[in-house]
Amino acid sequence: MPDPGDGVAGVDLTPAPTRSADGSGSGTGRRRLGPILLVVVLVVALAAVLFRTLGDAALFFYEVDRAVELRPELDEARFRVVGTPQPGLLEVEVDGEAAVAFTLCAADVLADVVHVGDPAELFQPGVPVVLQGSWFRGPVPAGLVNPADDGWHLRTDHMVVKHDNDYRGDGAELTPCGVQASERSSEGSTEGAATAVGG
Repeated sequence: MPDPGDGVAGVDLTPAPTRSADGSGSGTGRRRLGPILLVVVLVVALAAVLFRTLGDAALFFYEVDRAVELRPELDEARFRVVGTPQPGLLEVEVDGEAAVAFTLCAADVLADVVHVGDPAELFQPGVPVVLQGSWFRGPVPAGLVNPADDGWHLRTDHMVVKHDNDYRGDGAELTPCGVQASERSSEGSTEGAATAVGG
């Protein structure tokens, strides 16, 4: 039988001392502090992202006609609104920033808009947009083609173009919005009569 002392001479196999009562020891306390701090930072960051996301999700979404109807209740609260920009976009400057003024329409109700900042890339009359902003009491810049001109306008700072699959050629006519159906039919019959007389 081999002697247990052979080949292991000089190796100390006694267990290492555990942490003493005064907190000094092998340094494992410091090694645990790093992961704990990392977890705390991650939890705080996740809470901030959730708060921001849920804050945006809490914004109410209205069509223009409903936003006009609820204007007294909405006051200066931020909300999202959807509608179709009408012809007659006007580039202006508001408080030293570039802006676009236009009239938005849905269900034959008009609302004037002043969008501060760059408009969405595919922004154009006749293509619905979703805007984010609030009501602002005051006139819109002069020069809009067919403004609502009711002493209020939407001041927006975020715009998304709603895409659809309809193709509109360069010469395509927009269906007039904000014009009563009876006026549309009389315009159509007048145009038809003019064509027939001139034709």
